[in-house]
Amino acid sequence: MVTTTQGAVHVPKASAGLIRSEGVQAAYDASLHPALTRNWAGGLNLGLALARGNSATKNLTLALNAVRPTDNDKITLYANSIYSTNDLAGANPSTVANAILGGLRYDRNIAPRLFAYGAGDFQKDDLQHLDLRSIVGGGLGFHAVKTSRTMLDFLGGADYTRESYAAYTTSTTPLPTFVEAKTSSFAGAAIGDDFSHKLGAASLLTQRFNYYPNLNNGGGYRTALDAAITTKLNTWLGWQLGFTDRYTSNAQPGNKNNDVLFTTGLALTFKH
Repeated sequence: MVTTTQGAVHVPKASAGLIRSEGVQAAYDASLHPALTRNWAGGLNLGLALARGNSATKNLTLALNAVRPTDNDKITLYANSIYSTNDLAGANPSTVANAILGGLRYDRNIAPRLFAYGAGDFQKDDLQHLDLRSIVGGGLGFHAVKTSRTMLDFLGGADYTRESYAAYTTSTTPLPTFVEAKTSSFAGAAIGDDFSHKLGAASLLTQRFNYYPNLNNGGGYRTALDAAITTKLNTWLGWQLGFTDRYTSNAQPGNKNNDVLFTTGLALTFKH
């Protein structure tokens, strides 16, 4: 029954659409356009190890994985870092590792299985003499699998890379070599995948892989792999394992092509 200015009008039940209370309707409207601070889920892991006495070392690690999915789009954030020193007098090198990498990606659905994306990946590594590598790009993605437990996306697009290396002297024998500072920029392609799977009720596995062929320098390419497992122990505490691999086919003289970061420990899990 609907009340009008002419009085009560009976409406057949079959002709009525979906009926919601005011509170349920307000919650539904909010789910269509949630605030940027809502719908986040992920984990933050911070590890610290110190040794003193016959040795004097310190190690600091950090790993972050966060995702904000909605019905229309998704934001993904990730970061990994490691800092390790040997503090004994005369230790060479005194800085054993100092690497920071991270990135973000924004997806926007344009069809049930098709989406557009924009992404940025950033890396700094003192032992590679890499001041900063920035990879910014975008393209299209395809939802190959999209269920309540498993998601698998394939992505393809283009990117722009800018990287800066500091000057340094190699430790090669018999004679060290001086390598000048270098800054380069080039266009490239981007091909990759994004996978996540719920392992039971408490654990989540995530994996991202990207292949970046250099279109300005034949044969040069880079790969980026990020994987993590987060297990909730209670509503706010969990255990997180993170693995990151960055490969560069044309590394600077005296540097290795591959860098791997592995972090693990207790993590602050969040869902908002």
